[in-house]
Amino acid sequence: MTRSKVVAAMLFASFCLSAAAWAQSPKELRKVSDEDIAKITAAMPAKAVAEPAQPRKMLVFWKCETFFHGVIPVANEALRIMGEKTGAFQVTVVTDDYSVFNAETLKQFDAICLNNTTSLKFDPAKTPDRCKALMDFVKSGKGIIGIHAAADNFYQWPEAQEMMGNKFTGHPWGGGGTWAYKIDVPDHPLMVPFKGQGFKLSDEIYRTEPPLYSRDKMLVLMSLDTSDPTTRNVKEWKDSDSDTGITWIKDVGKGRLFYCSFGHNDAIFMNPVLLDHYLRGIQFAMGDFPVPTKPVGAAQAQGGSNLVETVKAYDFGQSREALTAISDQIRKAYGKPDELKKFEASLIEVLQSDAKYAGKQYACRELSIIGTEQSAPSLAGMLTSEEFSDMARYALERIPGEVVDKALLEALTKTQGKVQVGIVNSLGERGYRPAAPEIAKMAGSSDQLVAGAAISALGKIGGPDALAALNKALQSAPEAQKMLVYDALLKIADKMAAAGDKLGSSKIYVSLNKDGVPSMVRTAAMRGIAGGRGNK
Repeated sequence: MTRSKVVAAMLFASFCLSAAAWAQSPKELRKVSDEDIAKITAAMPAKAVAEPAQPRKMLVFWKCETFFHGVIPVANEALRIMGEKTGAFQVTVVTDDYSVFNAETLKQFDAICLNNTTSLKFDPAKTPDRCKALMDFVKSGKGIIGIHAAADNFYQWPEAQEMMGNKFTGHPWGGGGTWAYKIDVPDHPLMVPFKGQGFKLSDEIYRTEPPLYSRDKMLVLMSLDTSDPTTRNVKEWKDSDSDTGITWIKDVGKGRLFYCSFGHNDAIFMNPVLLDHYLRGIQFAMGDFPVPTKPVGAAQAQGGSNLVETVKAYDFGQSREALTAISDQIRKAYGKPDELKKFEASLIEVLQSDAKYAGKQYACRELSIIGTEQSAPSLAGMLTSEEFSDMARYALERIPGEVVDKALLEALTKTQGKVQVGIVNSLGERGYRPAAPEIAKMAGSSDQLVAGAAISALGKIGGPDALAALNKALQSAPEAQKMLVYDALLKIADKMAAAGDKLGSSKIYVSLNKDGVPSMVRTAAMRGIAGGRGNK
């Protein structure tokens, strides 16, 4: 055998040995040190969140068919201490023996906790009684609690995966990293320990992907905060990672599920806030702590913090899949004023944040469709910025209301050059007559770009002030701009004719049908006099 073949054989043997160890639970779990027990006990809540309706018993199951998490004995001990110290429940069985999954054995428990189990062997074809016992237990009104790897199970049993709400597809956020988290439902009873504040923590986080993971199927209480650069800029990032759930709850028949992704590192079970969170989730699952479970739904979630963080993180060159999903949800909310108002508020929050140019541009485009006067102040604040003025005007031009008109007019005198020209154009598009006197001053500007924009805007605005300004401009405008004045005057005449002011429009048409006026203008004026132009 060649040297290379020997090396390859040795590497393969090593891999097989390590894989075998990786795939097996130990015969005995390591003993948790007295020091760690003291830390767990000190961090544990002093009492139950709710008085148990009756003595509660928990089964803790920790079987691992694939990856074994070394934290399992620490979590087992934490659950035992939690039950004893708070009086909320008693851990009566801790096992990795599948034989407990029969109806007779399970009826003594109020909840089953899957402590970092992996690839559990539940197969409706091969182990039908085992599957039926577990599902009947939960659906009958009992609880199931999932810690961390509990989402890495039931690969032969889709119904159970649906119950858990996820399956393992990777963990780009490793246990050695520190990641950011946000509270999705701050006022929920299970989230009280966090006091509405996001935070950072070191733990391994599992990816959550549709269709198993869906905010339409479960109430997601906490998720990754992907606006945090470290949290977002991980290897193997996918667009769906912008919504990575951490804690969720759901009703399962008459029963209840509580799942939390935290639980890879020992320190999780020595953290007072997280232990309080777990206690509340466990008491909910056992039925002693009734809390809202109705899914918020993707539309409402996107209309809240998730929308803000997703749009803030977006930049040109990235996939627009997440933005498209948000846009789809906004479209579905058409005709639902309350939902649209929430979306609008979130888009405004994007504008007020440190979002990238691309994110703010997206927000402006959506506000151009669903925006109301509520958006005007934030958009108006962008009008004087050379960087953001165009995108702000794009939205404002399409939002009805005099609040918008006044905001544009106020910004007009605070700008110059291209930014000012843009605002003039917007006031012209909106036909805001009170702006005519200020725009009229610009019609004689030495800046031909400003003067041209002002003349065109006056033609769109119309009214006595605009007409007087255009007649004055006709006398002093350079030859190169006179055609703009003629066109603006024809627009005013056409509007007057369409509105029934035949006398007023006729005066303008007659004034344009004379020697010295370009033939095409005279032709248009004659059509107006004959009554054919104003009806076009």
